[in-house]
Amino acid sequence: MAAAHHHDENAPGWVRRYRLRLKRKRLLWRSFRSRHALTPVSDKTRLIAPTDILAFTILRNEIERLPWFLRHYRRLGVDHFLMVDNGSDDGSTTYLLNQPDVSLWQTQASYREARFGLDWLTW
Repeated sequence: MAAAHHHDENAPGWVRRYRLRLKRKRLLWRSFRSRHALTPVSDKTRLIAPTDILAFTILRNEIERLPWFLRHYRRLGVDHFLMVDNGSDDGSTTYLLNQPDVSLWQTQASYREARFGLDWLTW
């Protein structure tokens, strides 16, 4: 009986839906709390138009890849990048500050404890 409690596939549909709803609320609350770990460095979100295509990214020490990354996704149609820098010390921050279509936040918090950055991006 105890094993069936942990397996959603054995639970009635309304129980599974309720558990998923609780899980979503818990994860959204985690994301809401994670905002305290983020420091805005360059918030250009006011420039985002309703029809813009957005890219959400977490990075750390990616200066060698950033020019290629931005060029590639701009060609694909991305209009604005929302990026979280997790403690870069290689010049990534300076490079991104000079990009007109990048909003940047920084954190020194644990990437793993933020569900591998998902809490930051959800916020």
